[in-house]
Amino acid sequence: MKCVHYFATYDPQRPRGCRKFGFESAKMPSMLVKQETGDECIAFEERKAKKKKGLDLNDPSLW
Repeated sequence: MKCVHYFATYDPQRPRGCRKFGFESAKMPSMLVKQETGDECIAFEERKAKKKKGLDLNDPSLW
């Protein structure tokens, strides 16, 4: 789920997919690649963290 190529599908039988390799499966794509090749996925690229929008309710200056 941390890879930029991971996506969720609408198919209940194959809810996970990989855009890089073009497949959908019931298993996590990273696990499927490791199972088939024996190695970690070479196409893994970590997603960049999204910035939070809005107020930080934990900020003491608000209270």
